[in-house]
Amino acid sequence: MNNKEKKGEEYIRKFPKLKKWIVECKICHKRGYRLDLPSKITNIDGSLEVYFIKKYFEPLELNEDGVCECCSKILKMLKK
Repeated sequence: MNNKEKKGEEYIRKFPKLKKWIVECKICHKRGYRLDLPSKITNIDGSLEVYFIKKYFEPLELNEDGVCECCSKILKMLKK
């Protein structure tokens, strides 16, 4: 786990209500933020939740099985 990932995990631990915006691939366990993350989570002016989520995590799209695109491609290759 690199420093950026560690800081991201620490941030989510400090603010557990933000965990709902973080997704994880069921196979490789890569974590990222949901693609439907809004530009603002709270009504507080100057709120930085979205800024820090995007700073520490990459966007991560999961399929209906909870698997990222990379793992999905590997699974398809293995099934052939």
